[in-house]
Amino acid sequence: MEKNVKVLHAKDLHATRGEFEDWKVITKQYFVWRICSALTPYVPLGVSMSALKETYGEHAVERKPKRTVSAYTFCFNTILDWLLRDIRTGKEANTDGLAFILECGNEHNGEAEQCFYNVMKEHDLGGVLRSISFVPKEKCRAIQMADLLAYYSRRIGAPQEDPSIKLDDVSPTIMNIINGSVPIRAFVATKFGPNSGSRFAAGDLE
Repeated sequence: MEKNVKVLHAKDLHATRGEFEDWKVITKQYFVWRICSALTPYVPLGVSMSALKETYGEHAVERKPKRTVSAYTFCFNTILDWLLRDIRTGKEANTDGLAFILECGNEHNGEAEQCFYNVMKEHDLGGVLRSISFVPKEKCRAIQMADLLAYYSRRIGAPQEDPSIKLDDVSPTIMNIINGSVPIRAFVATKFGPNSGSRFAAGDLE
């Protein structure tokens, strides 16, 4: 990877620690520009969906019936829906098929996998939803780039949706650099109701 970075951890980049220790702000910005520019010919759309866990958990308890998926799987379902419907990705996804590669180790990966197959069965998408697999972050550059997008889109989106959350001075510039190379569709959910989320994110797993 650029500048001999072995594994891109967005938190470390932002905090200037680990492999990014002693980096100047301009160096971090240039690094992000270089790696995002390399994505331009290959990525038609970057997507990021986040949910404030505490708020999501409160509404999950209030929900009747109370059984609901985790915030992680709620976001996964929304992204799945976006990729199938978005004008920039929908045609290719529905024609050539859609495969997901997620970072391994998350406690809710099994739930997300179950949702993947439930959606496939319920909506007869066996010819469209091809596979879902899990790999370590250090083995996959795409997951590292997804981490970068998710981290900074959340830092930008959360304060816009919830004024009590403070926005730092660095994240907007980094997000502008990312968005200048790759079209972005991102959202941070801070409120939840009976019509929140995508059609596929109904909340219950059969």
